[in-house]
Amino acid sequence: MPRKSAENQTALRALRNHLNPIVKQPSLPTDRALKSSSSTQKGFGGHGHFPIVLRFDRQHLTQSDTLEFVSERDAIEELSDIFVFLADHDFAGYSPTYEQLARAIAVDTQLLEFVLTSASPNTRRGRIPVLFFAATHDRILANPESEIARVYRGESDSDPLRPFLELVELERESIVHNMRTRSVQTNEVGRSAGIALGLSALTLNDRDIALVEIGPSAGLNLFVDHWHADYLLNETVVRELGPVDSPIQLACELRGDLIPPEGRIGRISQRTGVDPAPIDASNVTESRWLQACVWPGIPERPERLAAALAIVARTPPPLVQGDAAVDLIPLVEAMSDECVPVIVSTWALAYVSAAGRETIQTSIDALGAKRDLALLTLEEPRFTPWIETPDELVTTYFEAGDGTPTVLGLRQWVNGKCSSRVLALCHPHVRWLRWLEEEADYG
Repeated sequence: MPRKSAENQTALRALRNHLNPIVKQPSLPTDRALKSSSSTQKGFGGHGHFPIVLRFDRQHLTQSDTLEFVSERDAIEELSDIFVFLADHDFAGYSPTYEQLARAIAVDTQLLEFVLTSASPNTRRGRIPVLFFAATHDRILANPESEIARVYRGESDSDPLRPFLELVELERESIVHNMRTRSVQTNEVGRSAGIALGLSALTLNDRDIALVEIGPSAGLNLFVDHWHADYLLNETVVRELGPVDSPIQLACELRGDLIPPEGRIGRISQRTGVDPAPIDASNVTESRWLQACVWPGIPERPERLAAALAIVARTPPPLVQGDAAVDLIPLVEAMSDECVPVIVSTWALAYVSAAGRETIQTSIDALGAKRDLALLTLEEPRFTPWIETPDELVTTYFEAGDGTPTVLGLRQWVNGKCSSRVLALCHPHVRWLRWLEEEADYG
């Protein structure tokens, strides 16, 4: 694949920085309210946008909620850029409904202002658009007979913008509540296709795995060995992992010349994780939030999620509510010495502060010097600096529509010695994967 020009590389990197800002971002002043209007504002495609008016009660805000802010206009423009970036790189060719809505929102200043002021003040702006879509999708799922619900289910090919705006106006208070009290918890089972390959690349020396996940949500990917994954090259299955009779069947397109080596997932004898808000798979309301985090227009995802939730609800894993920077290491230390603890993170570290990520890395390294363990990450590369990912890999192999660049990385400690490897590049939901390691013999 031809390498992008330096100009394009710089532009793409700038947009990624918009999408995932590492530095702490300022928020809007807490006493701001949206301007009401008796007239209809014209928006994308000539649609009339409904006035969305909502005042926030200052008594529920603390002094820490009020941060220094550069300017409202800059924040609105930045949020617009993020919606466009998502439309171009994540939604295009994958979720047409979200692509169309994202482009419409990006040019609607009034709606952008509502989205911005609805989020909790400490929410990174790079995460606000996906959180907004999840918050609205939750209300769409709660109103299954609405016109926009039919569009989301693929039962109607109507323009989604007007019914979407009608729902936002009708459910604005619930949307704000969702955005202020919830976080994006995309418990995407498709990521197990990447996790499975990472687990098969471990050096275990015939020991069991104690699987510990950072941000497990409902813990669906903790059951990676229960799901079946096919890896296809030119539409032909060339590798597979997991029980063939599993009710969850995953398919991952392989790109490039290398095929993942044959292997197997070791025996997983313990499963747990730490999450700020663990999801009870048997709870209808909580499970609906997971469904809300799924993008419309991809029917296999909600169906697969529902099937996985039903399975996990029968034997839910013990999950710890807490902060990974504080509560992860005690959880790992409690694992039997007969097991190899494998810490897994799939698009969770992006939601941890830079200080939190540094604490997690330092603590895991210190523990790895004392006992064998591994850290398996499926994350955007800049959130896992301990896995060296050359910039040219990302700029060469990721194009618009490929999703935000994601790296499958493995950091393992064996007898006190640490090694870090980039195993593969992949789509954030592991729709496709480019294996990077030459043939290897994994123990």
